[in-house]
Amino acid sequence: MKSIIKILLLILVSYSFGSCDDAEELLDIKFNSQVSGDLNVVVPPEGAVNKSTVMRAVSFLGEETIDPKSDSQINEYLNKIKSFDVYEVIGTVINVSAPVEIVNSTITVSDDSQVASWAVDNFNVVNGAKITLGNSDGQWDKIDQILGGKKVFTARIEGTVDRGDVNFTIRILIKMKVVANPL
Repeated sequence: MKSIIKILLLILVSYSFGSCDDAEELLDIKFNSQVSGDLNVVVPPEGAVNKSTVMRAVSFLGEETIDPKSDSQINEYLNKIKSFDVYEVIGTVINVSAPVEIVNSTITVSDDSQVASWAVDNFNVVNGAKITLGNSDGQWDKIDQILGGKKVFTARIEGTVDRGDVNFTIRILIKMKVVANPL
């Protein structure tokens, strides 16, 4: 009698799913993850005078590679990941040697085929200051695709500041939901 009940229960469960995909989806593992990179900027002491605003405009560049495998869960399920869904990207100033203002800049996250970019202008660089890097132009979708490659990618900031001879670091933090399936 127990065998008949088990067989009926198994048949009922198998019919309750429309397809094997539905059954497989029950085994999905979903977790939140984050990856980050520190963009270290060293602004040289000399700069050119911007005649239209009569201020110093000194160019800078900071770049860092980010490895998605640096997160232990992503690394554990790397070959079983079905999707990435970025839900937040933030830049945070984690140190600065002297007061400085970013006059204009571009922050990018890229790999060989995709680029997500944001303009950051008139930003006071002070410890703890945050830059929310939104999704107004589908940037997070591009990062989803970059993460889907499961390879190292690059975060970069470049632009001009209002003075030279300063150093600062901006940490780019990418938060995401990950779906993996152990099958």
